[in-house]
Amino acid sequence: MLDRPITSKYEGIAFPDSLNGWLISDRGDILHTADGAVTWNLQASGRGFLRSLDFLDTSRGFAGTLSGVLYRTTDAGANWVDITASLPKAPIGFCGIAHVGNTVHVVGRYQNATDYFRSMDGGDSWVYQNLNAFAQGLVDVVFLDAQTGFIGGMGPNAVAGQGMPTILKTTDGGVTWRTVFTGEGAIGYAWKIFPITSQILYASLENFDGTNRVAKSVDGGESWNVQIVATGQVLGTAGGLQGIGFLDANTGWVGGFITGMFRTTDGGASWSKVDLTSALINRFRRQGSTLITAGTKGVLQYRAP
Repeated sequence: MLDRPITSKYEGIAFPDSLNGWLISDRGDILHTADGAVTWNLQASGRGFLRSLDFLDTSRGFAGTLSGVLYRTTDAGANWVDITASLPKAPIGFCGIAHVGNTVHVVGRYQNATDYFRSMDGGDSWVYQNLNAFAQGLVDVVFLDAQTGFIGGMGPNAVAGQGMPTILKTTDGGVTWRTVFTGEGAIGYAWKIFPITSQILYASLENFDGTNRVAKSVDGGESWNVQIVATGQVLGTAGGLQGIGFLDANTGWVGGFITGMFRTTDGGASWSKVDLTSALINRFRRQGSTLITAGTKGVLQYRAP
């Protein structure tokens, strides 16, 4: 199913329940569905280069821009309020937002910033950490539970933009972090992290050498193995893989700065090309047995047979 094609890029998608979802674009649009992604309505526009999105429930959500504006809604998106001034530090940009209960985690951005903001009261107050000891850019953040979380990005390097993909882990709710994965051989980012269980996690690696890679962990993110998705890819100026999503431990897809996707049915041991006309896929969300994403041709859903 395709709905809402776009000439640029969708950046974030969130589904707090099976019916209500929100979708943001890099041109500043915020879209809402109330019927499980069958139809979408424009809620807001002109909000800048929107990059990250998350909803705590069907009323409360956050959307961040690449230029460092953080919006908050408490009325299901009817109004989006700029709360940037409430942060303890002036931000540069937001690439990732996640939550567990009322605790919100925000990171960014992929370049020139290693800011990590945490709110334990649903966004009323915030604390700040600079994670520049571990990275030079932060892209994604996910939490398995209140204590265990991961951040993906680019590792430190004396030359800006020349770091390796890196993944950080916390086991104390974000108070302290440590590096659990550093890529080898090609500069780039751990772009999106997709947990399947508390033990099995996947991460898309956006490398810049024409090889598409995925990192996989089967021990709760303590160690990671790199899987080759495809080689000899023609890259744009921005890079390779970005979006990654799995229905279960074996069946998943990756997309990004390619047209179409790659699919695995054996846990990443092998991948095959899915010849879709949609491109620029950046975020997957799973709702039960349905996987939802969006690309240039609009919103796509895959329902398990």
